[in-house]
Order: sequence, then C-alpha cells, then structure tokens
Amino acid sequence: MAARDLAAAGARVLILDRERFPRYKACAGGIPRRTRGLLPFPIDAVVEESVHLFDISVRNSVRFVRDSGRPFLDMVMRDRFDALLLERAEEAGAEFRPATMVRSVEETGRGVTVRGEGFEADASFVVGADGANSVTARSLGLGAGLASCAALEVELRLPPLRRATFDHTVLIEMDYRPWGYSWVFPKEGALSIGIVLPDGQGRAMRTRLTDYISRLGLSAAEVVSARGHNIRFRRGGEAIATPRAALTGDAAGLADEFTQEGIVYAIQSGRLAALEVLRAAGREGDLRSYERAVDREIAPELRAARLLGYIGYGILRRLRGPWLGVAPSIGPLWKAFFAVHRGESSYHRELQRIPLLPSMAARRLGVP
Repeated sequence: MAARDLAAAGARVLILDRERFPRYKACAGGIPRRTRGLLPFPIDAVVEESVHLFDISVRNSVRFVRDSGRPFLDMVMRDRFDALLLERAEEAGAEFRPATMVRSVEETGRGVTVRGEGFEADASFVVGADGANSVTARSLGLGAGLASCAALEVELRLPPLRRATFDHTVLIEMDYRPWGYSWVFPKEGALSIGIVLPDGQGRAMRTRLTDYISRLGLSAAEVVSARGHNIRFRRGGEAIATPRAALTGDAAGLADEFTQEGIVYAIQSGRLAALEVLRAAGREGDLRSYERAVDREIAPELRAARLLGYIGYGILRRLRGPWLGVAPSIGPLWKAFFAVHRGESSYHRELQRIPLLPSMAARRLGVP
C-alpha cells in the first residue's frame, strides 16, 4: 500500500521481495471488515468467506455462539490477497523486483542504499515492510525492545460437507496459561487452524494445536501446510523511523494485543508512510514525522487493545466461572466488539465507556 500510494502520487518506486508472487504466507487470514474502509479499491474478488458467527469456548467448561447479524470479518488466503495489493501497486506505476533477498539497508546523509544478493540500489527513502524479522530494522537499529508472541498455523483440506459445518463461523478456544487462544477460520474448501501463545511456550505449541485439532474431530484431515511465525508489539516509544527510513506493519510491531491481528495496521501504517515520504520529499524534511504520525493515529488504538487484552484475559484467568456465566448475555459487550471490527467504532472509544476498568488496567500495566 505504501508503494501503491507513492507511485500514484508520481514517485519512482521499487518494491523488493525475496519471493515470487503469488506466494504462501503463514497467516490466519481473518481481516476485520473495517479494512475495506482503508483501501481505495474493492477486495471482493479475493474474499474466501465472510463471517458473522462467533463461537467462543473454554475447554471442558463453557461454549456459546454470538451472531453479529452481518459480517464483521472477511477471510482471505494471503497469496491471493497480497497478489491483489501488489497488482494495484504495479498498476499505479511501481516497479517490482521478485526473488531478491535484501541483506542490508544503509542510511547515508542524502538517502539509503539497499544491498542484496547481486543487487544494489540507492534511493531517497526506504519503507521497511519486511515483517517481524525485519532486515531494515536490524540494519538501522530500529524496533529495539519490541515485545513478541508466537503463533502456529495449519491449513487443512476438508470434504465439502464436512467443511460446510464451519460456514460463516469463527471458532475461538481460550483457557491457556498465562494467556492465549486457538482458532478456526473458514476458507474455500479449507480451514485455517492455529494457536497463539506468549513467548517461551514454543515447544508446547504443536502438541496443544494437535490436541485442539483432535478435539475438533479433524485429525484425519489433509494437512496442506504448517508454519509458525512471530508477532511483535510496539508498546512504548520504540524507534520505528530515521530521517530516511520507516518501519511499517509487523516490522514496526503494529499488531493488536487483544486479537493479535495486524493486517489493519499494516495497511494503515503503509499509507501513513507514503504520506510522510511525500511530505518529507517535498519540504526537505525527514521520516521521523512518520513515527509521530503513528503515535498520533495508531498508538492510541494499540494501547486500548493492550488494555482490553489485559482485562479480558485477566478476568478469564481469575474469574473464569462467574465471567463465563454472564458473558453470553452481556449484549453491549458483543455489540461493541462487532462494531469495532466493522469499523463503526474503535477500541479507544469503547474503553471510554467503561471509565473505571481502563484506569485500573493502565495502572497495572504502567501504560499512560
């Protein structure tokens, strides 16, 4: 999206990627409906399924289903979704160089030099949209101190009738310590099933996910792929920009600590980066203005998501019985959750309606 917006504004843009597109990307592929409002083009052609049912459970305890009435999530496979975004960037005039492994990014007084295997390019600015293991971040000393967690995801192929039992439904199972959850996301002819846990529990992830798949009765399903990945979180003032470089998306730790979703903030930060590159180029400024823009436009929502994660996971862990007994009937809770994911509200706005909880959680977490 950064490349698309820059090229559309007349900038000369080069996109580098180590893969050839379309390519598989480990991701649950659940995109909140609010994503559509961030994009200047439709994505219907790559949406596998839209979801309006939310099935939540705690193992050996409680299970209930909430119906949002209309879709709050779209399901995509990242190979098709990312290829669509790349196509729109190329249509805007960006040049794409695939199968290029970037090894280093060096900032000079007047620009940046990007070096790879048999490749070198100079530019005025660079946008590091290169994920949780960002080469841009390592090269430039950015993103130090970002928190992280781990996720493991498998894609299962199912016969049509078996797959149909999951139509339009997201399944979430909680009750992991100290926090975490397993999920099932429906796709065309397949299911994405995964688990997300704090750092340090990586060895247990595969066993726990296998157990979850077994309890779903899916042990005999064909496994198409199985991959793990890190998710990073920017919690404070970690540096994500220099005068000539900016980190976006997972490279900058812009993921939601309540749901661990990052596509919304990847798109939003990419578009912010493009805007700040254009401003910096036009007035001989620098990209530290991008970091300020993220602090202004995105950080408040990520702080709110972090507080909600603490409130939600903390209450579940300490008051599981009472909380689960009343949770299904708390209409405003689910109305707010669905409204946020449809883009009709925000975490920050919804938290302001519960004045005591945010302040208590903020003091516990040391978040201003």
